[in-house]
Amino acid sequence: MFFPAVGIVAEYNPLHKGHLYHINEARRISSAECAVAVLSSDFVQRGEPALLDKWTRAEAALSCGCDLVLELPVLWSSHNAGVFSNGAVDLLAATGVVSSLAFGAETPDCLTDSIIDILLEEPEPFKLSLKKHLDEGFSFVEARARAADELLPGSARIFSGSNNTLALSYMTRIRQKNYEMAALPIKRVGAAYTSAELEEVSSATAIRKAIKEGRTEEAMGAMPEASASILRGAMLDGRACTDGAVLWKLLRAALLRASAEELRQTAEISEGIEYKMKELALESESFEQWVDGCTSKRYTAGRIRRYAIHVLLGLGHWTNRAAQRLGPPYIRVLGMNGAGRKLLRKMRGKSTLPIAVTCGQAARASAYAAEAARVDLLAAELWEELIPGGRLGGEHKRKIIMA
Repeated sequence: MFFPAVGIVAEYNPLHKGHLYHINEARRISSAECAVAVLSSDFVQRGEPALLDKWTRAEAALSCGCDLVLELPVLWSSHNAGVFSNGAVDLLAATGVVSSLAFGAETPDCLTDSIIDILLEEPEPFKLSLKKHLDEGFSFVEARARAADELLPGSARIFSGSNNTLALSYMTRIRQKNYEMAALPIKRVGAAYTSAELEEVSSATAIRKAIKEGRTEEAMGAMPEASASILRGAMLDGRACTDGAVLWKLLRAALLRASAEELRQTAEISEGIEYKMKELALESESFEQWVDGCTSKRYTAGRIRRYAIHVLLGLGHWTNRAAQRLGPPYIRVLGMNGAGRKLLRKMRGKSTLPIAVTCGQAARASAYAAEAARVDLLAAELWEELIPGGRLGGEHKRKIIMA
């Protein structure tokens, strides 16, 4: 089967040697003419500001083998694995030109139809077990893994891999929506996603940690030269988010100002965690300390961090749920090279969503699109507040990167 374009879902936070391997493998196994990356907006799935803004990361993607880079709006990019994956897969399917999706996984051979059947069909024993484990205080991710393991022994270890979790979400969405898109799992190479130590093929977590500790050149050595050069230039310009002090000041002010009832109107916040969030805002001296204090068996650190971003963005339940129900309202292009430009021409005749190259174009697509674009614009301006070389007011003027 011929694949005109292979899709990649990425954050490139930052783009390291493992990512370069994945891009090259995606192109090889798909025999694709082009690689299309859906890239997280300025706040990522972990519930943190990205190290570099989306434009700089798009430039890195183009320098390392991607041909067309599209934005995953913040309504999906700073969310749990399911919402994140659904938004990204929906965007790639909407292009009308992507017929395969290549993604990393710790254990690609274990991503079986049996597990996806359970996730899609949710048989009664699975639902009862899931509810039991949630009532026991486990997080949704842990409760789901335990419930699946009871139906399919051994599957809990598959859910324990961060890349496996996303891989299953991608595959489930493709099946759920009957997208004509081949799933191409690629075995993750190098350090684990959560590894904090630099290795031959290091994780993005380890690279960010090294940069925050001042081991910049050591961190650069774990990246492709093109990507490292882009990061180095951004850091010299004060355009890298390496310090959470400003984020914490903004968040603490928002938490102290809001009542518990107002916090309950924020996307996903419920069950009384809002009281803990407010209480610890008075006691915590840093964002990390606040997150640690709010974290429990039920509330993972990632979940708490995402709550924080939703509070800062003023993201309410209604907008959040509407976005999950409706999916992305437009395709926003961040950058492209010559091959990507040709592919974009094909997209204009095949895409099922409006294609935008500016924030204004995106907002004019519909009332719903205007709201999604407004939140993205706010996220971009908020990110600019967090860095030394922030430039407010520039997002709506940005033009796509032509590599």
